[in-house]
Amino acid sequence: MTATAIRTEVIGYINELSEDKLSSALDYVLFLREKKHPWEATCIEDVYRNIEEGLDDLKHGRCEPFEDTMRDLRKMVSSYEL
Repeated sequence: MTATAIRTEVIGYINELSEDKLSSALDYVLFLREKKHPWEATCIEDVYRNIEEGLDDLKHGRCEPFEDTMRDLRKMVSSYEL
């Protein structure tokens, strides 16, 4: 199947979605377009830098309690209506 045919098929499926699912579809398409995930580490130096930044955030109180994070994630996942 050619890229043009695939695009046409995808657009057809999007056009068939109900309005309440369009937001979720947009979120997913935007995710697919990302060149690199913001937390992606391409070398060991990136891993160490990310760890150090995380530890610094914790040290300076720039964090959220685990329970609050899980509540927000559950709310986000439930909004996708899968």
